Order: sequence, then C-alpha cells, then structure tokens
Amino acid sequence: MTILVASLSLLVSLAAALLSTEIAQGAALKARAQAAADAAALAAVAESGPYGSNVQRIVAREYADANGATLVECKCESWATAVQVTVDLDGATARARAVIDPEALAPARVWAGAGRLHPALGRAVEALIKASAGRVRLVSGYRSGERQSELWADAVAKYGDPEVADNWVAPPGGSMHERGLAVDLGGDLELAVRLIDELQLPLWRPLSNEPWHFELLGSRD
Repeated sequence: MTILVASLSLLVSLAAALLSTEIAQGAALKARAQAAADAAALAAVAESGPYGSNVQRIVAREYADANGATLVECKCESWATAVQVTVDLDGATARARAVIDPEALAPARVWAGAGRLHPALGRAVEALIKASAGRVRLVSGYRSGERQSELWADAVAKYGDPEVADNWVAPPGGSMHERGLAVDLGGDLELAVRLIDELQLPLWRPLSNEPWHFELLGSRD
C-alpha cells in the first residue's frame, strides 16, 4: 500500500512538473509572439512619420519575420497615424496597435535651422512643413559663401570636371542659397508640390534636374 501511494505521488508530481513546463513554454511562446507584434506595429507606424516611406505593410512583415513570426494582418492605411498588426508564431497569435503623432516628430521650425532666409521664403516653407504634418522637411536653407565653397570643391572632386559639377552645385557666389532665396526639401516632394498649389505658396522649382530645390517665386526675375 505504501509503495502504491508513493508511486501515485510520484506520478502526480511528474504530471504537475510537465504541466508547469508546458505552461511556461506556452507563456514564453506567447511573449515572443507579442514582442514580434509590438516590433512590427512600431516599425509600421514609423513609416507614417516625417522620415518614413509609407510602406507600412512591407516593414511590418520584415519585422515580424525578423522576430520569427508571420504577419497575418496589418490594418494600416496610407500615411495612417495608427496601425494594428496581427502575427502568428508557432501557433501563438498576438496583436499590437501603435500610434504616432507626425507633428511631434516633425523637423524643427524653419527659423530654428534655416539661418538667413528671405522672410517670405521662410514663412512659405514653414507653412508648407506645417501643412504636410512633417511629411515634408527642410534639408538645406541659407548657405554661407564658405559652405558653398566646400560643396563646390566636393562636387568638382566627385565629377572631375567643373562644367559637370556645375550641373549639380553652383560655384561660390552663384547659388540662390547664399542669397537666402532657395531651400532644398526632403520627404514627400509630390505632396509638397500639391500643397504649394493648394495653399498658393510663393515657391517654385526652377531646376528640372533637382526636384528637391525650391526657390522664392520671382527670385530669378
């Protein structure tokens, strides 16, 4: 009788241990799945930020894969500020939702980094960036003669011919940036053009080979 009771106790202990192990493994798997979902959601919503490329599903899938999971669903519309993803990892399903405020991540106000831009140009660019909710950003504004000389020297060294370099960088004294009449923009340039038209901002693109280069309207008159 004693041997039977001992055997039963041992079996119960083994069963409890196995159950605990399964529970622990299940919890660990669920945690891994949730981590994959969190990573995918955060990466996806970042694509709607100022430096994103609006490819939420692609990025969500990449981050899910990188964490050993499979992307099941991505509720992420174009430039959406909130996304929700569902992933599967070895049978464990997890969901995550992420939200972004593009304006909170937008570049600093124009006057904080644009230097001596013409006031009308500064106001127009600032209005454009604000209207874009950070999807358009200022890359380069006013340049000193010294900075333009550096860029010119780099271009000549890169292309090996001043005439070729002049197609991409103006020589010192010849750049509208030095006069505070030009800016280089980054981000969604197609959106920038649409907003310029809709808001009737005094900006235009005079250089066909530099779609990022905008000048104050009438700057070349």
